[in-house]
Amino acid sequence: MASIARNQPQQAHRRSQKVKTGCRTCKIRRVKCDEKRPSCFRCTSTGRTCDGYSSFGEAIQFPSHRDNQVSGPQNAVPLLTDFGNNVRYLEFYHHCVQPALSSSFDKEFWSRTTLQMAHSEATVRHALIALSYLYQTESGSMKHARARLTAFSGRKTLLSHYTKSVGILVNRMDESTYSPEIGLVSCLLFVCIEFLQGNYNTGFTHMTNGLKIISEWQKRKQKHVQFPITTHGSQLVSSSSIGTNGIIVDTLIPIFIRSMASALIYGVDAEKVFDVPWPILTNPEQMVFTTFREAQEAIHELRNASILHIRSLAVKFFRSNPATDEDLRHQSQLLKCHQAWLRGLESYEGEYKLSRDEQIAASALRVTHYSTVVCLSGAADARQTPYDAHLDSFKEVIRHVKVVIDSQDTTNSHAAHFTFDISIIPPLFYVATRCRCPNTRREAVSLLARKPPREGLWDPEQHVVVLNRVIEMEEREVDPITGWPVETTRLWSVVIDGNMDQSGGFWVYFLLAKWVGEVEPDVLKTKVRYERFVL
Repeated sequence: MASIARNQPQQAHRRSQKVKTGCRTCKIRRVKCDEKRPSCFRCTSTGRTCDGYSSFGEAIQFPSHRDNQVSGPQNAVPLLTDFGNNVRYLEFYHHCVQPALSSSFDKEFWSRTTLQMAHSEATVRHALIALSYLYQTESGSMKHARARLTAFSGRKTLLSHYTKSVGILVNRMDESTYSPEIGLVSCLLFVCIEFLQGNYNTGFTHMTNGLKIISEWQKRKQKHVQFPITTHGSQLVSSSSIGTNGIIVDTLIPIFIRSMASALIYGVDAEKVFDVPWPILTNPEQMVFTTFREAQEAIHELRNASILHIRSLAVKFFRSNPATDEDLRHQSQLLKCHQAWLRGLESYEGEYKLSRDEQIAASALRVTHYSTVVCLSGAADARQTPYDAHLDSFKEVIRHVKVVIDSQDTTNSHAAHFTFDISIIPPLFYVATRCRCPNTRREAVSLLARKPPREGLWDPEQHVVVLNRVIEMEEREVDPITGWPVETTRLWSVVIDGNMDQSGGFWVYFLLAKWVGEVEPDVLKTKVRYERFVL
């Protein structure tokens, strides 16, 4: 950012000079600003509204988002010319929102792609303003979000810009200059807006619409490639059809594939509009990664395929249908792919020196790997005691979650404590429900109690409350030797209803494992236990 000279001392007999630095409010008042971002303390401490800083837009330039344009001084224009009085929301986005949303996997999207496209596309511009407003006014907790979801007072900025963004996109799609990346970027912003408000139905609708856009675009390209990127002797072969590399292939499709896991866990049939590739190892020993991003994309693909398989087996169990030989073959194949992935990551780490951010990201990937592998390993059996053999994997999840949590920045008190994608909360919830070692499962709960950022629709406070009840229910009868819950008290499923009310109340459904596969489906439904919780 361009430096700005400090104000010079003023002579007593001269007219006061214009204040050149600081926020707009302090400039108008002609007082010294402490220049704290995004809102100065001088304004907020006196109850005034800090209107932000103008230097950002004057100093930073972004090229257009079009891939075929050449970046350079000739086409680099100030982004903020079209934001007018809403410039403070862009500043807040730049300083607080995008750092909170960005990871090593999607930093380019949140920190640059959105800002570039906002310059030329009104739908993205208005969505960005709406998202920034939400981040500035929400705490990040699900309880706070659901309490404000139906409140219209004080949310004029959000409703105005969000409505404009959706309306402009609908009209824009009929124009000859429309391109799919406009719709995809907008859909991701819409999903983020809805998740931040705790509105899962509309959020998943936007996600599904984005996946439809990708599927239609792939079909038009009529060009088959292997996905993720082909590596030396090993790859996951996908039926996906994509065209030439660009923002859609390199940035947007990978983000949608990673985000798709949230929808699949919630039971959304996203696979009906976007093919989830079935992994096929060309090298059974290990995958070979030449970039860290290849390892990230591969585990996200594997996670989606694994969730679908786990979900299909759960449906069979609920209908009293046993797993077939084909189901077991698929399970075995997926597990081999996961082990090959881990060996590939370890090989990459041995060959390349990882940056600090990549080391943290590698721990997050291992959290995904170990939790998915354990879940997949036990998916073909309704009994719960087989999970006891995976204690070492549960402990690995805990170990790597600690690395991720210890790295998180907790100083950004101005923005909502929220991030877009799932990383550690669902795995910790899974460890605490499937690991019956009293110490290990309580360690998982204690990590959630440290209040990491809400991950999409997964709120740590809500999950801590439910997990304490799960432990209480299961440990009402324990083995006298191990101290672990007996099979008859263990739960097969714990489902949190996403419809939290305005007072923080929500329902949770519990089903004991002893009934699954032992009674008819109609009888099994009567065995589900419902309990209401209030945060």
